[in-house]
Amino acid sequence: MAERRLSSAERRAQLVGIARDVIATEGTDALTLAYLASRAGVSKPVVYDHFASRSALLLSLYQDFDQRHLADLHAATAHTPPDLRRRVEAIASAHVACVVSQGVELSGVVAALAGTPALEKARRESERRYVDICRQALRSADRAADLSEEAAIAFLGAADALGHAAARETITPELARSTITTVLLSLVNVTPDHGVGPSRPGSAGARFSDSVPP
Repeated sequence: MAERRLSSAERRAQLVGIARDVIATEGTDALTLAYLASRAGVSKPVVYDHFASRSALLLSLYQDFDQRHLADLHAATAHTPPDLRRRVEAIASAHVACVVSQGVELSGVVAALAGTPALEKARRESERRYVDICRQALRSADRAADLSEEAAIAFLGAADALGHAAARETITPELARSTITTVLLSLVNVTPDHGVGPSRPGSAGARFSDSVPP
């Protein structure tokens, strides 16, 4: 029986999966379009039909990481009770889990694309979508909660740094999660007009010791 021909979407997904495996096992430098074709058992024109260049392939890998990261974040917050602290903890856990599981491969892709306008555009769009999901999760838990633009920048910087430190095993994932939780809680602005006092657990005014597990 003849093997079923893959659709264009299926072939692209297959190539992206193989490319991720190459980066994970052999490093980013090993990934070329010719090598990808060889690993996939297809001709080079098949790969070029999906990726016009190595940079285009790497950008697709970054976008694939991003889509899975956002999907994991959305799922984590959607399945968390509408409690501000619980939502913040879910955001921190999802972030660390994603970076730890994808950190090595993603770092290689980002390094290979460093300085390219396409990557910078993709990163800006990714950060905007990420912050939007976080804001929605926080507001649906507490309608008075908000995250300003400058607070979002500080949160993303801290979360990425802590996540990558956990991926490198410089710190434990547990410590990364608890610290991200502390940082985000300190940055969330809760408008007092809605009767939310600064000492409320999970509010922006929560004490540092309240945010760190014993």
